[in-house]
Amino acid sequence: MAKRRRIDWSVILRKKPPRPTWGGSRSRSDAVDLLLAFGDLFTINEVDALLKRTVELALDPVGLVRAGLYLFDDQLGLMLGSWGTDLRRNVVDEHHVMFQLDEAGHRVLARAMSGDAHWTVADNCPLIVNGPTETKVVGQGWVACTPVRSAQRPLGMLYNDAGLTSATVDPVRQAEAAMLCALLGLRLTALRGSGRVTYGPATRHPAVASAVRMLTDDPSLRGGDIAKKIGVSLSRLARVFKSDTGVSLVDFRNQLRLERFLSLVDSGGSNLLEAAYAAGFGSYSQFHRVFRALRGASPRDYFAGGR
Repeated sequence: MAKRRRIDWSVILRKKPPRPTWGGSRSRSDAVDLLLAFGDLFTINEVDALLKRTVELALDPVGLVRAGLYLFDDQLGLMLGSWGTDLRRNVVDEHHVMFQLDEAGHRVLARAMSGDAHWTVADNCPLIVNGPTETKVVGQGWVACTPVRSAQRPLGMLYNDAGLTSATVDPVRQAEAAMLCALLGLRLTALRGSGRVTYGPATRHPAVASAVRMLTDDPSLRGGDIAKKIGVSLSRLARVFKSDTGVSLVDFRNQLRLERFLSLVDSGGSNLLEAAYAAGFGSYSQFHRVFRALRGASPRDYFAGGR
């Protein structure tokens, strides 16, 4: 290591060191203040606490109206809930929810990984509130999707919307949310690399992974048929599926069917009855019951209201 030398003014100038006049004006940076606030992320070693703190920071100081943070399970293609906010901006536990990431969601992740877009805004989306036992649609509007990523792969997504307010998309706040998500990605990657803490879901039971793949390909399949193809009993499959994913096999299948139904209707190639059968529902009454449970309205009222 090189030997250091002194460069004090009195040493290098000897007889007449200068007497600077120091400025006293206020010198601050909002960006620096924001980064200092985000520094909380680097003091937390427990992943769930880290995710909760991220949502809190998304509300203040970033100023998003509502936010929800999901981790991406690349084995199943599912977004798994962690923490979110209700309509009053209270932080709430959302570990009990999940959803299948569709093609548009994968494009959002791909755009982020390529550096093309750090966040993406979708219009005309259902705005939801996740309660302990049910998810309610409370309105319709824009949703901003901000991926959380490492250098190699996507780790999750921060979703935010305006709730029931009239707030519009604020590019400055979205950029700050993207900065928050970038730092979260760095922190999650560092914790994983340290070997002290891991992130993401536990390794899935092979039967669960197989069931998800089969239902994604064909949501009309019944539980008994799936269990038979996998080589386990239906009761065993139902038990490990619920344990691994947090939802029942039936509820997961119904959600996939409903997503396929909405996709068919959006494409304009089917009426409601045809789309319901093509999506895998066994009868119109079953479809009607599931639709009302998951969307909070009958199909007729849902589409009459402009979704």
